[in-house]
Amino acid sequence: MAVLSKRNIVITSFNIFSAVFILFFIGLLAYLSKDLPQTFSEMLINPNVLIPCITVLFSVFSVFFIRKFFLQNTRAEIFFFLIFLLTLNFDGIRPIIYILEQLDKPESYVLILTRIAYFGKILGVFVLLCFALMTINTDYKPFTTLLSAVLLLALFVAVLLPFNPTKGSNALFIPGLDYFYTALTIIKILTVLTLVFNYVQNRNWEYLNLAVSMIFILTGSHTLFYTASPFGAVLGMALLTTGTVFISYRIHKLYLWN
Repeated sequence: MAVLSKRNIVITSFNIFSAVFILFFIGLLAYLSKDLPQTFSEMLINPNVLIPCITVLFSVFSVFFIRKFFLQNTRAEIFFFLIFLLTLNFDGIRPIIYILEQLDKPESYVLILTRIAYFGKILGVFVLLCFALMTINTDYKPFTTLLSAVLLLALFVAVLLPFNPTKGSNALFIPGLDYFYTALTIIKILTVLTLVFNYVQNRNWEYLNLAVSMIFILTGSHTLFYTASPFGAVLGMALLTTGTVFISYRIHKLYLWN
């Protein structure tokens, strides 16, 4: 009971952070946009504003409905999955960068915001790996230790990661280390392979279903983070939504939730 209470406290804390972040995000957008030569509606249809806004809304509503679906009895697996969904809020950095560029603000601001956005991206990849590791049948699952470790690791990488002075289509500076993408790809592959290993070990098709759903989620979140095209947004959101629905249902079915 104490463990469940602790997990719910952490999730609630992240929810509060998410709510504060969104309020700050909306307020900053409204404040900065008043000095733009374009109207608010014209700004909103820009892909680097519209796509992250949709992602943030998806994060908020998916966390709300999943917590209701699991009656707030968050196993370690679903706990880390909820943390991943909350990290999608960091995509809300992109509209702020877009507005700062329109206002000709110093690129040092963009660099700081880029680091914050990549912190959320890196943390999201790490917590999905933790999700997969938590599905392995072990008596001791130190979720708090794991969460603290991945938070510090993601922060360490985001702070020290060098960035090129050029920008990608997502308005963020491009990481200056070529093997950064390789490292993240390896972690994603390990996440899927861990779920496949669970299938081989337990001979339970639900783990294989989880692996397929995880591929959808990883691909969808990657697409949404890096794209600035309508097609990429539709594809990414479709994959992310499908993966989220299926992975929630499969976890629910796997542990026969009441």
